[in-house]
Amino acid sequence: MTEKKTNDSDANFDWLEKAISENYIKYYDYTKFINKKEISSSPYGNTFCAKWKDSDTTMVLKHSHSLTINEIVNEVNYYKYIFT
Repeated sequence: MTEKKTNDSDANFDWLEKAISENYIKYYDYTKFINKKEISSSPYGNTFCAKWKDSDTTMVLKHSHSLTINEIVNEVNYYKYIFT
């Protein structure tokens, strides 16, 4: 069971890296956001509304306290399913 869990984690890590490198998931440097305002808080993480520096683009940022790679991939897939 541990070996399968490790293999799943490795596969999900590879998937996440590939998704970012191919711009399927965009990576944004957190320090480039301004006017951050917390809009939600939970034991799992916080959600913020913020402006992208030097633009009028407003984004929602999610800061997780302790998600694993598998949980991040599951969450991305969940939102992908909802918004497609």
